[in-house]
Parts: sequence; structure tokens; C-alpha cells
Amino acid sequence: MPTKNRNLVILVAALGLIGAIFYSYTTLVASPLNKTIDQEKRDVADLSQRLDVAKARAGQLSKIQAEMAGLQVDVAQLAKQLPKDPEVPSLLRILTHRSEAFGVSVGTFAPQKAISRGLYDEMPYNVTMITSFPSLGRFLTAMGKGDRLFAARNLALTSAVSKTDPGKTVNATFTLVAFKYHE
Repeated sequence: MPTKNRNLVILVAALGLIGAIFYSYTTLVASPLNKTIDQEKRDVADLSQRLDVAKARAGQLSKIQAEMAGLQVDVAQLAKQLPKDPEVPSLLRILTHRSEAFGVSVGTFAPQKAISRGLYDEMPYNVTMITSFPSLGRFLTAMGKGDRLFAARNLALTSAVSKTDPGKTVNATFTLVAFKYHE
């Protein structure tokens, strides 16, 4: 075989061998490696996005904790207004203190059956008292503006003469309603 043909055959064989090596490298090494790299890039992008979301949530944590602390203060204040227990001794102390402060003489204080109203119970008490009209108004206002929720219903006034205190000219009968949180 002439040298030219031999060189051509060697060149073709070398090119064929180089092509086979390149093809084998791309199909057996480069292509799976590129797929793995692409998958890892997608995983990194997903984790990066999840990290950004977590950082944003972590940034809101202090805001949420401050809001939670504020809500706990609100709940404590509301628990004073709407206690979970009837707290009759506390109710009697409030009634006694305010009646003394406004010159009201309580005649009767009779508890009635509690009425359930869904989330809360109404605990009515029939009350009779002897006082002056302005003192009665100040007493009822003080009861309504206190820490605990009260309501006065069915107020009936009649004239009265008090032998011990001539300034007490009104006999008041009403239903004092205290409220209790219903669990």
C-alpha cells in the first residue's frame, strides 16, 4: 500500500477513533453529568427560594411576637370584664363599695337563675335600694363604667320616705345583670 493511502487510512482511523472517544465521552460522561448539574441547579434554586421565604417569615417573627404580647394583654383586660367564674364575693364587694361611695342603701340582693347566651352567661340579681335620684344615677353609671361588665334592666322607681335619711326619696327596684364567659 502506498504511503499516501496508508496515511489516509491512518488519518481516517484516527478520526474514527477520536469520534468514537468523543461520542463515548459525551454519552457516557458529559450528558449524565450535565443532567446531574441541571438537577442540582434546580435543587439549589428551590432551596434558595425556600430560604428566602424562611428569612421573610423570620423577619416577621418579632412583629408576630409583639402582636401576641399585645393580644395577651387584651385577653387579660377582657378577662376582668368577662370573668370565667361567677365571682359572687367580688360582685358583692363591688356593689357594697359603690353603694357606700354614692350613698345608696341596698335593701335586697337576690340572685336569679343564670341565662346562657352562647359565648357568655347572664347572671341576673334582683336589687332594691333606697336613695336619692342623683345618687342612683351616679351609682348606675359607676356600675356600668367599671372594670367588670354590668347592666341594669327593668328599673322601677317609686317615691319613698326614709325616716333615717330624709335625702333618700327614691325606692329603686331593678335587675342587675353580671356577665360570665361561657366555656
